[in-house]
Amino acid sequence: MEFYQKLKKMRAQKGWSQEEFAEKLQVSRQAVSKWENGQGFPETEKLVKMSRLFQVSLDYLLKDEDHPHGEQGTIEEGYYASQEAVEAYLLNKKQKAQKIALGVAILIASITLPMYVQEAFGYVLFMMIVAVGVAILVWQGFTVNEYKELETQPLVFDESFIQTFRQKSWTNRKRYGLLIVTGIVIIIVSLAIPFLTDNTGNAGRDPLLALMPIIWALAVYLFIIAGSAMEGERFITNNEDYLKENEKYEESSKHAWIHGVIWPLTIVVFLAIGFIWDAWHPGWLVFPAAAVFTTAYTAWKGSKD
Repeated sequence: MEFYQKLKKMRAQKGWSQEEFAEKLQVSRQAVSKWENGQGFPETEKLVKMSRLFQVSLDYLLKDEDHPHGEQGTIEEGYYASQEAVEAYLLNKKQKAQKIALGVAILIASITLPMYVQEAFGYVLFMMIVAVGVAILVWQGFTVNEYKELETQPLVFDESFIQTFRQKSWTNRKRYGLLIVTGIVIIIVSLAIPFLTDNTGNAGRDPLLALMPIIWALAVYLFIIAGSAMEGERFITNNEDYLKENEKYEESSKHAWIHGVIWPLTIVVFLAIGFIWDAWHPGWLVFPAAAVFTTAYTAWKGSKD
């Protein structure tokens, strides 16, 4: 079966008129008519859109094959994700992760300023940098998810592409794992810094302590970048299992609101300890205390449910 015959048949199966199909592709009705009469051929961009609309592979559209997927001409249910669509999705996810990681890293690293620069200028600069970090995160919150449809239903892939992608993903997981291990190691190493500070009663202003927030910011940046990349690739390689796990996660995370309350409150307490009592160290201990509390609360509520 040639391309124009497949196109006419699939459009009829969907119940679309030439005008309706043309509107979905953002072309003229005359263009669709020419394609279906074998008098022309669509460009690559339109072919990709067709593959998504009809949930068939590009190979099926371009080659003289009678069956889009499986046996007896049956089409797998789900959203057809071409190689181009997957690569665009992962690139978009990577760019968002980089911005989120940058915003979080800026907020963590900003703690350095009031610890190291005690003058009013240091406090003003600190608030300005915090505002930048918050602005980045808030802006990302308003960003429209262009791939919501792709992320919320089972995906259908070209078999040759998904096999190659899985092999590549396995190699990438080792690299992402190395980034996460690196972040964990530098956090552990940073915990030795307080032991290197002076014991004169002015340890809260020791320049060495200013390294700790910077180290934590770098580690968190690595965690977010690596974690987002691993999550995105796992979504593609184990799509159906991922969707099931995600449904369970959404159910179990209904008590996650506690994090949105505790962490802002923790930051306020930390800043109050620092500004009022000039005790940035050991004031930072409020963060691990908050982590323990939120984890315990979430586990307790989960066990009751």
